[in-house]
Amino acid sequence: MGKKQWKTVAVSVATLTLLSLLVFWVFRDHYQEILQNIRDVSVGPLLFLLGMGILYQLLEAAICMILVRRRLPVFSFSQAVEVVFLGVFGNVSTLSVGSVPMQSYYLQRCGLMAGRGIGTMTLEYVFHKSSVLLYTTAMLLLQGCWLSESGGRFTGYLWLGYGICAVIIVVLLLLCSWEKVQWLAAWLIDRLPHTEKWEGRKQLWKANLAALYIESRQLLCDRPCIFKVLGLNGLKLCCLYCIPFLAMRMLGLSGLSFWQVQMLTALMHLISNALPNVAGVGPVEFAFVLIFSHYMEYAQASSALILYRIATFFFPFILSVIVFLRVQKRVLSTGFRNIET
Repeated sequence: MGKKQWKTVAVSVATLTLLSLLVFWVFRDHYQEILQNIRDVSVGPLLFLLGMGILYQLLEAAICMILVRRRLPVFSFSQAVEVVFLGVFGNVSTLSVGSVPMQSYYLQRCGLMAGRGIGTMTLEYVFHKSSVLLYTTAMLLLQGCWLSESGGRFTGYLWLGYGICAVIIVVLLLLCSWEKVQWLAAWLIDRLPHTEKWEGRKQLWKANLAALYIESRQLLCDRPCIFKVLGLNGLKLCCLYCIPFLAMRMLGLSGLSFWQVQMLTALMHLISNALPNVAGVGPVEFAFVLIFSHYMEYAQASSALILYRIATFFFPFILSVIVFLRVQKRVLSTGFRNIET
């Protein structure tokens, strides 16, 4: 293993250690009870939980493949899996800023123009956000009465959070599809400081906006692709929202039904997506404990959260390190002349 690979491993280990210490610090007052709850979980169910987390990533890869194949028909599912895990690695190891650049660089080496790669990955992000809103809305329409009855005054904050997140996602959709909103965004970018440092950023941001608009307008003409992506996103989210339910059953908690957990997790996911985060940490933990501790003891909600994050964050990140090292080795050995897996 070369110096660059060792550096990647060292950064990854340091990141995992730091995040683990952060989790311990947050739950330090209840760590003994949480640790005992997790120790009681059998290996078999835990492996199944990890499998559900990987299934979520594979469904994300299927969506990525569908979107990229519109421009690059030879793009394979295995390449899409690598793109997804490079996004996971970039999100954590670069504190969220390197995810899309890393993915777009990979796509460029696969044969997709840089602007189109950024536009496609941003479009996938917009589809994800839109699907989260649609899924949460459907859950609220079916179970909103139960939420109002069981949540009391707490429900008002959830509805407020839902409304704010809905507005943010609608604005994001308009940014993709309405030329006037694109113009307004470009105008706001031009109002930023007129310095040499900012000029480069402004040009890059406006170029990315233009690429996103072009990809969005062309995708709107491909309705079968839209329905496929929305359907897979719905399945992907259902899979993701099953994980807290399974974690609670593994811990012996049976107070909430499957569909109630689906709705509460959807609300948690929607609200956490609208909050700022660093390396994907913070909003999810806050929203999960805030919502589920209303229906169970704090230590129980925290134990379910840790199992959920192991399956959806820590384990996928470990796999993403392996994927990154594999791609990096291929880059160093071939110069990326051939990125076929």
